[in-house]
Amino acid sequence: MTLDIFLQDHNIVIRPFQPGDAQGVFDAIRESIADVTPWLRDLGSVQSVAEVEIFIAAQTGNWANEIAYNFAITDLEGSAILGGCGLTQIHPNHRFANLYYWVRSSRTRQGIASRATRLAARFGLETVGLQRIEIVVEVTNTASMRVAEKAGAQREGLLRNRINSRGAPRDAVMFSLIPQDFGL
Repeated sequence: MTLDIFLQDHNIVIRPFQPGDAQGVFDAIRESIADVTPWLRDLGSVQSVAEVEIFIAAQTGNWANEIAYNFAITDLEGSAILGGCGLTQIHPNHRFANLYYWVRSSRTRQGIASRATRLAARFGLETVGLQRIEIVVEVTNTASMRVAEKAGAQREGLLRNRINSRGAPRDAVMFSLIPQDFGL
C-alpha cells in the first residue's frame, strides 16, 4: 500500500506522516504534553524533533508490512498539524485493529478527533479489509469516550484491568466500529 493516501471531510485531512511534518508534530506534542501524556505515554516521552523524524521514517515499513497505519491530522490545506491518529495492534487472522487519536490542546473540542476517527476507521474497513475497529479507553478518560461516541462507535462494555496506565492496571471501556456502521 502506498503512502499517498489523503482522506478528508469538510474540515480536516488525515494522511500518512511526511518527513516535513517533524517540527509541526513535535510542536503539537509539546503543546499538549500535559493533556495527552496520561493516556498516550509514548507521546510524553518524545524529547526532540529527531525522535519524531525517526518515527516518521519508520512509517514506510509499518505500512508496507501492515504493522500500523499512522496518520497526521491536518487542516484542509495540510499546513497545520492538528494531531494524530492511527490503526495499530493489527490482528491479521481475525482482521481487527486498535484505533487511537489525539488532538493538540489548542484545537480540542472542535470535533477534530471524532472526524479523524471516522476517516481512519473507514480506511481500515474499506482499504485494509479489517472487519472490526476497536477503541479501548481508560474509564477516567471521559473526553476520549465522548470522541468514540460522537464518531458513532458502539460501547460494548467494561474491561477490567484491560490496560496498563501510569504504572498500574486500569479498567477500560471497549468501543467498536464495523462495516455496517458505515453502511458497507
